[in-house]
Amino acid sequence: MNQDTINWLTVHLLPFEAEFRLRLRRVCTSAADVDDVIQEVYCKVMQMDAVTHVKDPRGYFVQIAKNLITDRLRRDAVVNIDIMANLGELDVQDDMPGPERIVFGRAELRWVMGLIGKLPDRCREVFRARRIYGLSLKETADSLGVTEKAVEYESAKGMELISEMMKRQGAHDIPPSMKVRKINKAGKTNVSDR
Repeated sequence: MNQDTINWLTVHLLPFEAEFRLRLRRVCTSAADVDDVIQEVYCKVMQMDAVTHVKDPRGYFVQIAKNLITDRLRRDAVVNIDIMANLGELDVQDDMPGPERIVFGRAELRWVMGLIGKLPDRCREVFRARRIYGLSLKETADSLGVTEKAVEYESAKGMELISEMMKRQGAHDIPPSMKVRKINKAGKTNVSDR
């Protein structure tokens, strides 16, 4: 047995097992069948040479279970229509953002980083330390060799300058994902900045 695979199972399948069992109860005909499917999923994963290729462990477990159940149904002489109908209930919702959200997110990040890049040097350093790296007021002051009062001033100045740049550039330069759609009293959609 591969200890890395055992550790991986402990981290990724054990916390999900109770929810996984509940989903399987809707598909399997008995509690024993649920136990069998869970056991087979563990065995399938334990037989693998490596698990590093698995990017979505929960989805991977569900897919193994679906394949096992489908194989069992093929072997049975009679197919249970209820089980086939409930097989889709095993699916796990994908929490990953869709491709369009990723593209919009990257556009937003480039736009904001461009605004930050236009700040004066010391203001930009303070802004990055506080807002991007999450340093405290004291940590920022110590790392940049300035007073905490100077950090407060530069932070406020940075926010004010970025706000002004956003107003000056106008809505035509703001990425579409940063625009908010508002419905006016006449029921028409207006697009505005956040």
